[in-house]
Amino acid sequence: MDVKPAAKKTLKDSLYKTVFVLAWPAIIEMLLHVTVGLVDTAMVGRLGAEALAAVGLSNQLMALFTVILSAIGTGNTALVARFIGAKNPIEAGQAAEQAVYLAVGIAVIVESLLLVFCEPILGFLFRTTELEVLSLSSQYVKIVALALMFNYCLVLINSTLRGVGDTKTPMHITAIVNLINIIGNLILIFGFGPIPALGVKGAAISTATAQTVGGFLALRKLLKSDKIYVSFSWPIRIDVSIIKRILNVGIPAAIEQGSLRIGQLFYTIMIASLGTVSYAAHQVALHAESISFNPGFGFALAATTLVGQNLGAGQPERAESSGHAAGRLAILLMSFMGLIFFFFSEQIVYLFTPDEAVIKLAGICLKIVAVSQPALAVQMVYSGALRGAGDTRGILWITLSGFVVVRLGLTYILAIMLDYGLIGAWIAMGIDLYFRASLMLLRFKKGQWKLLKL
Repeated sequence: MDVKPAAKKTLKDSLYKTVFVLAWPAIIEMLLHVTVGLVDTAMVGRLGAEALAAVGLSNQLMALFTVILSAIGTGNTALVARFIGAKNPIEAGQAAEQAVYLAVGIAVIVESLLLVFCEPILGFLFRTTELEVLSLSSQYVKIVALALMFNYCLVLINSTLRGVGDTKTPMHITAIVNLINIIGNLILIFGFGPIPALGVKGAAISTATAQTVGGFLALRKLLKSDKIYVSFSWPIRIDVSIIKRILNVGIPAAIEQGSLRIGQLFYTIMIASLGTVSYAAHQVALHAESISFNPGFGFALAATTLVGQNLGAGQPERAESSGHAAGRLAILLMSFMGLIFFFFSEQIVYLFTPDEAVIKLAGICLKIVAVSQPALAVQMVYSGALRGAGDTRGILWITLSGFVVVRLGLTYILAIMLDYGLIGAWIAMGIDLYFRASLMLLRFKKGQWKLLKL
């Protein structure tokens, strides 16, 4: 009897199982993480369109300053996964230590900038926005910035644990962060007993508190992990060679993320110029759509970990099979989410705001993005797979050509020149997603990433 087909089927089933075991905690983690933003949006949305727009602008600004952190995280995850695949937990721990040191240093710089120059930065970037919105946004940013060091450590350590193959711990920590944020929002936004209602300021305090606790929990878990050796000995020792290896992967990722953030900023500026109702509808639709990021996020992380570890173990073909397995599962689940968005768009939007004008406009946007879910799945998972291999330069060029050229160009033409408004901007988003998804898949299939040395 020919056992080869049976053996291949067993290997394939094992691969899907491995992908799913890594992905499901990350999917739940992302769902919990997104819930933090959703809770803020839903609760602040009850305060009015101005408060809703203020939190949205604040998050855009905070995201702009996470570019370098994302670069460090990308390089760290790829390097840690390679070391773990090669069965070298000590070097993996050394990479993680250097990445955390970098993250703390960057957090101190960014926090200082936001506390001192928050108002002029917001005023320059969103000069067409109402003054009341900018004032509320400034309050939110300054409070959240106080917890930036802990938040950056949380993000960085979670990326280390995922590189090791531990996706359950980040899920548990995010659950605690989410719970703290929900309780804090209920008490501080609307008031409770002797505690006055603080509105947007209350949402910011709640978020900062939750992130601080999360940072401490992540550090504690990293120090006690039995899969990676981390000591953080004193005095601090900076290892230039490891930092160079992290940045070799991270610098292209920083440029890519920087281009993406700047592109998103210009995209937001164009949408903000359409008026408060359009911007509020845009934020609500984005938060509603973010639910669908969960499967893509989870399977992208699984692809990153498995591609990196298999390359470290000298198994490039299994690395490729892991990427494709994660992609197929993500397409299946996210296409299902697209059907829900399409047929229940206004019901979903109503969860975030009672404003009829916002509901109608955001509902149309949600129908548009429903059609783009398969492309979003491909784009997320295969970019994750390429990051696991350290192929951040390829992702950089795809992002520049897709988001910066296609999305921004089409948004200006459709939303501004042809006066289709917010609907035109979301159509441009859909076209961009299909464009980038095609290029990501093509690059992964070419296989040049298998030859990269980190």
